[in-house]
Amino acid sequence: MIKPRNPFHAGEILLEEFLQPSGITQTEFAGKLGWTRARLNKLIKGKRGITADAALDLSEALGTSAKLLMNLQATYDLDQAMGRRKAA
Repeated sequence: MIKPRNPFHAGEILLEEFLQPSGITQTEFAGKLGWTRARLNKLIKGKRGITADAALDLSEALGTSAKLLMNLQATYDLDQAMGRRKAA
């Protein structure tokens, strides 16, 4: 099975692949989602993950799949856990 060498946090993908290309600010996008800017910013900075509910909100706003967003988060989380085990 092929796995990414350095999985990206889903928040980084959100920023670089969706928000920046469309020119929308975090404040504008947070408002569209009905979230606070702080909540969105924590996600983008990798300080919080994407929950199932967040994936549904984001998929609706972005016109993408909630499963894609959950898979990005799960891949990142698994990579982090594997790294912690190797370090222990």
